[in-house]
Order: sequence, then C-alpha cells, then structure tokens
Amino acid sequence: MANDHAQDRYDPPKIGSDWEKEYFGDVNIGEVFRLKPKNDARTFRKVKDRVAFDITESKEIQLKDRDEIYVKS
Repeated sequence: MANDHAQDRYDPPKIGSDWEKEYFGDVNIGEVFRLKPKNDARTFRKVKDRVAFDITESKEIQLKDRDEIYVKS
C-alpha cells in the first residue's frame, strides 16, 4: 500500500518552537537568549561573564550567573 501524502496527518513539532530555561552562567559567550520565554521579548547576546548586550537598545546590562534565561531550541 502506497503512502498517500494528502491523507498524512502526522504533524511533527516545529524546530525552534520551544524555549529551554538555562542559567546565564551556563551559556557560552556569543549565545543569543531572552529573559522571558516569549517571541516578542527583547533579545540579548552574552558578551562576557556577567555582561549581556541588549540587541534592541544597543546597551550592555549586568546579569548574575544564576539568573534564569531562555534559549530557543
């Protein structure tokens, strides 16, 4: 029996649709993340230990190693 693609109901999860909670100290320098698990939240990039760059406002912010951040998987 041939596979009928028109009747195929399997819908796999989309890549990059879930947010993974991590700690700021655990991510690598250069990693892009958000402080909230929402697509419309501001985006940051880790530039060095305890320092992140706000991509939208072009300024640096201080974060602690145990601050929770969200990375899109």
